[in-house]
Amino acid sequence: MTDDETLYRFLTTKLKEAGLPIESLPTILDISRSTLYRNMKGTVRMSPDVQARFASLLNLDAADRQTFDRLADLVTVDPTLVEARHILDGFVFGEPATTQAPENQRFAVYDTDTFLRTSAQMYTRIIELATSDGATTTVRIINCTTEVPFRSVISFVDDLLAQTNATIEHLLTLPNNDFAAMVSVITRLIPLLRFNHYTVHYAEAPILDPHQDAVFANSVSVEIEHGKETTLFLLSFLKNDLSSCLVTTNHHVIDFFRHNYDAAKSCYEEALVDFADVGFYTDTLASLEEGRKVALIKPNFCYDRIPLGVYDSMIARTSAEQIADAQTKLAGTDSDPMIIIELMLGTVERRVASSQTNRHIDVCSVHGLTELAQTGRISDHMDFIPSFSADERRAILTSVQTRLNDPDDPYTLYVTREEIFANGYLAMAIEDVGVLFEYDQDEARRGIFTNLFIANRALTEVFMDYATNHIPQTRAMSPEDTNTFLTNLIESIA
Repeated sequence: MTDDETLYRFLTTKLKEAGLPIESLPTILDISRSTLYRNMKGTVRMSPDVQARFASLLNLDAADRQTFDRLADLVTVDPTLVEARHILDGFVFGEPATTQAPENQRFAVYDTDTFLRTSAQMYTRIIELATSDGATTTVRIINCTTEVPFRSVISFVDDLLAQTNATIEHLLTLPNNDFAAMVSVITRLIPLLRFNHYTVHYAEAPILDPHQDAVFANSVSVEIEHGKETTLFLLSFLKNDLSSCLVTTNHHVIDFFRHNYDAAKSCYEEALVDFADVGFYTDTLASLEEGRKVALIKPNFCYDRIPLGVYDSMIARTSAEQIADAQTKLAGTDSDPMIIIELMLGTVERRVASSQTNRHIDVCSVHGLTELAQTGRISDHMDFIPSFSADERRAILTSVQTRLNDPDDPYTLYVTREEIFANGYLAMAIEDVGVLFEYDQDEARRGIFTNLFIANRALTEVFMDYATNHIPQTRAMSPEDTNTFLTNLIESIA
């Protein structure tokens, strides 16, 4: 019997003796169902907090506690999870990526005849035609998320978008059995979102299995209209055979592929979400967070970490003209300006209440929190909202420090000495739901929140693991140093 089977057998036996159903454990232990399963099966190591709560719940005697601790210590952490932590480090802290350069793959090219060509030769040919006078280009990607085609395709897309106004759609599924590969895909996609013509559609289960050599399972079609003609390049990446590329101007073939692509696309959901209605955005977050653990990685706090009294203070000192302007911009086109502030404060209150009953983790940086203390503005502070005053800044930081030191408050703050997300991103993982990435701070400051939202539990688990297990052990200041830093920061506000 392997160690993980022994741990699982030990725990299920003790649960039966204690009369505790497994179904009740996620709520009692404050972890997700998927994390509980991985902890008990030994594929992911328990955090010290969960291990202690589990032992207390089972009321283990000294001998059983010693056995439990020994079995838990024997668990081998999934190596792809460990690798994913290091990939996330590069993403969060801006460290150079160590990914390999794309392989120059060989293709059987079906054109006027059949030729052998490399991927570099095909991409050069495509870009030359796409950059010709008057050409318009549409790219449709299905999966290509396994490592070899992904590196190749993303490098090509980056080059193409840098030189043209091509429209690119990506139908995306993630490799759920490999945490590192999953995180690599996401972190390398996000920089492409700076191009307005790159969009992502996501499906939890693959419509076409990206690990099989199925037609269109890993494919890129490039449709280029030039003059009176349309040329289609259809590249199909095959895992166990020579990849192929069809080049055709036959409109029947082009229509055939469009039809098949559109059928696949109907099974995917739009993963890029723009919220021009800020009230709807905050209400959506409040609903998603309710009853769930949340981890936020951001230079400084989100709006729900601001005490409601601070908002009251800000409103009281703001002129009627400024309030009217803010109401109009916050309401957008779908909300009532006269009640929008009240509605938003209501959703903030819901989010605050959720963080007082469910574990919320903030990962912030010294640089980001110092900037908040000095300027009175958080990193995605909307332009038309006044800066927090000195008194309000002290109230924000004092509130956070008070919560941090309350043993009954589930709120946790980790502060890193290194700057995080200098590129303006933020990442928010919501337990058992998904991960939200905000990637355009300029838009956020104008009140339009452009987000990539991936509803994938495995991806959520990776980010939760990173915030819960990796950050405090390798990146965050100690609790004592964090307290000292906050005290000094509060005292520094003139």
